[in-house]
This record gives sequence, structure tokens and C-alpha cells, in this order.
Amino acid sequence: MAEIPPHLSEIAYFAQHLTTIELVWFLAWNIADGRWTQIGLDETAGRGQLLYHFSELHDDGRLLEVVKQSSGRLQQRLMCLRRGTFEQNQREAPFSRYAQRNMETLLRSWKEDGEAGYARAWERTFPAGCEAGREVQDPIRIVGEGGDCQERALEVVGAPDRETRAAAEWWYKFYTFGPDWTPGLHLTTRPDENGNRYSAHEIEIPPDRRKWIYFRLPW
Repeated sequence: MAEIPPHLSEIAYFAQHLTTIELVWFLAWNIADGRWTQIGLDETAGRGQLLYHFSELHDDGRLLEVVKQSSGRLQQRLMCLRRGTFEQNQREAPFSRYAQRNMETLLRSWKEDGEAGYARAWERTFPAGCEAGREVQDPIRIVGEGGDCQERALEVVGAPDRETRAAAEWWYKFYTFGPDWTPGLHLTTRPDENGNRYSAHEIEIPPDRRKWIYFRLPW
């Protein structure tokens, strides 16, 4: 029996575990990250597929927000799947800041100047040899002793900004508890006697369990 190409195995896995719309966005994020070969496309096909994806989006003036929300939802969904460690999961395209910049650039160009603007932006975004000069993105880590109280609080290490740090707190919850919980209260505490502040998340786990998770803030 012929061996199944790795990219087909990857697509088959995600087709089984993601919804149709999640899979469509997952493929789009791989293209924006320059990984079209990993989903079985060459550059020309990847460029055309992403352009088609843009054309199918409903433009209600919130396209950039919709795109950003899609990456956030996929990040949480991929953490739920737990294919690897917390850090390994961040290798997927929806976590890539490079992909996020590219997606925004290409979408803006398409909105402003149509297919011609998109084509020009693509050439600027993916010049010949761009892969060799691509930046390495270090994974964000969660360190600590369980996070069930302030004394054992977790810490988010390596986040480039507050928005990503806050997103990583949610990644941790999905990675640790899977999809079967609902968010409760969230609050930021006042400084304690040592000047530490905490991001505190309450979650409800069926059937009737409530749990608090604490993250020590770096400011």
C-alpha cells in the first residue's frame, strides 16, 4: 500500500476534528503563514485559494475583526485537541504573528484595490527566498504550581504584549480542561502585601464543580 503523504494525513486529522468553517479558516491561516505546501498546494494555488476565501467573506465593515476572531477561536480549539505539548501546539499557523501580519496586509490590500492590490501585496509579502529570512517565534510558556490559589499562581512567560498574554491564559484553560467547561467570573486583583496582582479566572466544570485559576501579572 502506498504511503499517505504527510500533508494529507494532517488535513485528514483536522478535517475529522474541526468544523467545516474551522477547517476553512485553518487552511487560510496556513496559506497566510506561507505553509501552502503543508496543505498540498503550490504557491499559485495558495494565492488563488486565499483570494477566493476573501471573496466569500461577508463584508459588513468588520472583516479585520472577523479575521482576528477566527485566529483566536482556532487557537483555543487547537489547544483543546492537545496534539502535543502546550508549546508544541503553538507551532500551528493560527498562532503565528507572521501569519497574522500577512493576513491583515493581504486583506487590506484586497479591500482597497481589489485583485490587483492583492497581487501586489502578495509579491511584497512572499518574495523569492522569504522563507530563509523568516523570524523564529518562540513559544509562550505557562510556569507555576497549579494556579489554584495566589500562593501557587501561574505565570505567562514570553508573551510579546498584554493581548497575547491574556489570550495565553485562555489557551491554558482549554489545554488543561478541554472544551467542557464554561467561563465564570474574571477579575484582576488589587496588589497584595508584596505588590503582586493576579488575573483570576473562575470556570464551571460539569456537573457542578467550580474552580479558580490564578495568573500572576508582570506589572
